[in-house]
Amino acid sequence: MAIHPIETRYGRGEVKRIFSEEGKLQKMLEVEVALAKAHAELGNIPKDAAAEIERIAKENKVKLSRIKEIEREINHDVMAFVKAFAEACGDAGKYVHLGATSNDILDTALALQLKDFISFLEEDLLKLKRTLLRIAKEKKTLVCVARTHGQHALPTTYG
Repeated sequence: MAIHPIETRYGRGEVKRIFSEEGKLQKMLEVEVALAKAHAELGNIPKDAAAEIERIAKENKVKLSRIKEIEREINHDVMAFVKAFAEACGDAGKYVHLGATSNDILDTALALQLKDFISFLEEDLLKLKRTLLRIAKEKKTLVCVARTHGQHALPTTYG
C-alpha cells in the first residue's frame, strides 16, 4: 500500500528510482564500501578485503530477495542487509559493517538519496525559474489586482 503520492500515480520515474528499495540498497552498499575503504586506509582491515567488498557491491551481488529472506528470520532490516552482504563477500565479509551502527548506515544512505533528489530537483527548479522569468517579461505590462492582507488592493502589473 502506498503511503505517499510519489509512490504511485504522481511520482516521477527518477524520483521513484532514487527512493525505491533498490535505490536505498545501492546507497547502503556505497556507505559500506566507503567504510571499508576508510578502514583499509587506516590499516584496520586488509586492502584486498576492501577491494573485494567494493567489487561485490559494484557487481550487484547482494540481492534484495536474500535480504528479505534473512529479515524474515531475524526481524532486523539492517542486520539482514549486513548478513547478506557479508555472505556475498566471502572471507572479506567479516569486515563488512566494522564499527558501524545501523543508523550510521541508514542515515548516511538516506543523506545520499536526498543528495540525488536535490540534484534532480535543482534541474526542475532552474526550468521553473526560466519559465517564470520568461512569463514575467512577456506579461510585465499586464494589469492585475494586487493583494494586501488577503484583500484587493490597488492594481499592479505582473512584471
